[in-house]
Formats: sequence, structure tokens, C-alpha cells
Amino acid sequence: MSDANGFGQQPALTILGELEDFLAELRQEDRLSENTITSYRCDLRTAGLALCQELSTITAHDIQQFLASRKEQPGTTNRRIASLNRFFRWAKERGYVTHNPVEQIGGRLPTEHRPQPIANEHELRALDQAIAAAPQPYRLIFTLLREIGIRTDEVLNLNLGDVILEPGREMLLVRDSKSGSKRMIALTPDAMPRSLRGLRHWVREMDHLPPDTPLFRSSRGTRASYDTLHRRWVAVCKAARLIDVVDGREQPRYTLHHLRHTAATKLVAFYPEQVVRRILGHRDPRSTRRYTELVRNRHHAAERPASLQVPSQREVM
Repeated sequence: MSDANGFGQQPALTILGELEDFLAELRQEDRLSENTITSYRCDLRTAGLALCQELSTITAHDIQQFLASRKEQPGTTNRRIASLNRFFRWAKERGYVTHNPVEQIGGRLPTEHRPQPIANEHELRALDQAIAAAPQPYRLIFTLLREIGIRTDEVLNLNLGDVILEPGREMLLVRDSKSGSKRMIALTPDAMPRSLRGLRHWVREMDHLPPDTPLFRSSRGTRASYDTLHRRWVAVCKAARLIDVVDGREQPRYTLHHLRHTAATKLVAFYPEQVVRRILGHRDPRSTRRYTELVRNRHHAAERPASLQVPSQREVM
């Protein structure tokens, strides 16, 4: 279309339309890590899909409605607020908007983190079967999340040289996504059999490549991305028939973070609490202790007479 002067009409400015320019400036000027860039991209892509109108028309009310519709933990909500705040500050500096609507939005108070492992054994078996049928490299990625419990971005940032498979010294060098520090995780056949087998086969296929090669790559040879991983996770959940419809939209019943919680509850049955804390990369020992307490409470509940047990919410629905 053209205006009265014959000039082409400028396309509308949107969050998704300006996202890559925003991230490029963060990389160049602030020199943020790829982990942080990935976090910004994930938050803003999610927001951009819901807030698809022109930037200057997005209001604080629009953003509050988007945040409320997600029904997420306070920590996640606060991170999304911070990402949107940074984006709109950038947009205001560029003259795309006259004000920052996020300035009117307060963060949510944090609540105590509660472990949310996948407790339904039937659903867990269905999920394991769907993971086993997923294409590589995503099958191995989901297996590491499921058995070892490391964070999603920690898995995606692994390099070939981070995997040590010397006999009797099988280790994984993980870069902590929160603190930036490194930790070594021992891979044992009792607690992590599928991960160990999968890594041995995977590394054997990549033996000719340099150590700084990304362990998990896309079909284009670049490091596997979170967006693609999430799409594969949705496909796995569909194959396992673990898709719910919320407000008319399909979404997986479980998130990738549920795999971390599920792995943690299994690990506390194999190892001392301090070892599990190191595997999971918890800085606060109370975070690990919650998994120990959860397993202990389940054990006590299983020992009670059936007449005294209270049915779960899922059972009474």
C-alpha cells in the first residue's frame, strides 16, 4: 500500500519483528552470554506471540493480562517482566514508543519452591516410551534431562570435550547456567544407565571432531536451540498423549523442568544429599533437601494403612 505522497507504508513495529535487532545490540554492547541471550529470546518470543499488536499500542494492562494467562511461578513471571522491561527501554531509546508500559508493573513476591516430579507411573512410562522413539539428538537430550536432572540450557551448552568416558572415570563437565561456575558430574550405570549408553554411542560418532564442537547440533550444524527443543518436546508429549487443552489451546501436561524434578527425586534414593546437590547445581542446600523430604513423605504415606491415606487431587477429579 502507498500513502498520499506515493511512499510505501511502513510496516508495523512489533515485539517479534524487532526481537533480533534488540538481541544483536545486547550481544554487541553488553556482551551478554549466550545463556542470557537465549533467556531473553525465549521470554520475548513467548510475549510476542501473545502481544502481536503494534508496539506503541501495547499497554500495561495488555502485559498484565498476558502474564496472568501464563499462570507461572513468581520467579518465571518476574523474569518475563524484566525481559519486557529491558526490551521496551530499548524501544523507547530508539523512538519506537513514547513510554515504557512495563514501568507500571510490579513483580510478584517469590514463593517457596516446591518439587513437582511426574508422580503418575503410567504417564511416566508413556513419556519414557515417547522419548525413546524421538529422533536424535533430541532423544539423548531428553534422556539426560530425565536421568541426570541438569538444566535445559546446561545440556544445550555442552561441547564434545565436556564428555569424559574413560573406563571407571565417566564424567560430564557442566557449566552452571546461573553462576557461570563449572561442576563435574559422575555418570554411573546404576542411576544413569540410558544416559551413559547414549553418550558412549553419540561421542563415538563424533570422535573425529574437535573438543569445542557443540555436543548437540541442528541439521544446519549449529548448536541446537531451545526453540527447536521445545517443539520436539511438544511432539513427545503428543506421542505420549500428555497434551491438555487450556483456554482452547493445546499445551503439554508437563514442562521440560518437570524432567529435572523427576530426576532429582530418583537421585536422592541413590546418593547422599550433598552428592545430589552437586549433580543438580543447587547453591542452597535447602533446595536439595526438599526432594529428600518429598521422597521421605511418600515413603511414609505408602506405609500407612490404605484407610488412612488421603486420595490425591488427580484421583478425586
